[in-house]
Amino acid sequence: LDAENNSTKNESIQQQKPVIGTDEIRKAMETLRKYKAGKARLEDKIVKNEEWWRIRHWEQMQTPDTKDDPKPASGWLFNVIVSKHADFMDSFPDNDILPREPGDIDEAKRLSSVVPVVMDQNGYRSVYSDEVWYKLKQGTGVFGVFWEQGKLNGLGDVTIKSMDLLSLFWEPGVKDIQKSKNFFSI
Repeated sequence: LDAENNSTKNESIQQQKPVIGTDEIRKAMETLRKYKAGKARLEDKIVKNEEWWRIRHWEQMQTPDTKDDPKPASGWLFNVIVSKHADFMDSFPDNDILPREPGDIDEAKRLSSVVPVVMDQNGYRSVYSDEVWYKLKQGTGVFGVFWEQGKLNGLGDVTIKSMDLLSLFWEPGVKDIQKSKNFFSI
């Protein structure tokens, strides 16, 4: 009887439509195209901000009338951003895990000993530094927290990465990406 039930289950599983098929991929690609179009201005701004940071802003400001004008370059913006980066790093966040209620005190103590180790193993200070550079130049930044199966000899563990806004896409008009109907990381 068990063998018959198993064969019936296997047949019904094989007859089911795959969770992600060609139609779902086409719909996702169309959604991604819409999200890309909605984010075009932000991407342009990010590229221009990076040019300013590299003191290549004259190409953006140049018109046919100003083609022969002098194009002085100043290290002012560089100095301001480097100084702010130092301020951020001096104020590097510390893990402060507090209980939400009296019954959480033991759990908060355990997490207080585990979380710093996870952050240290992920080189969070370097990730934080990269994110601060991005934030100072672009006005915002994104951390990605992922589960990486291959870490710790196949046991898996959390990975924290600095993300590039040019490779992330969310619903146009949504300010909190957590509230976007879909989210793409390319």
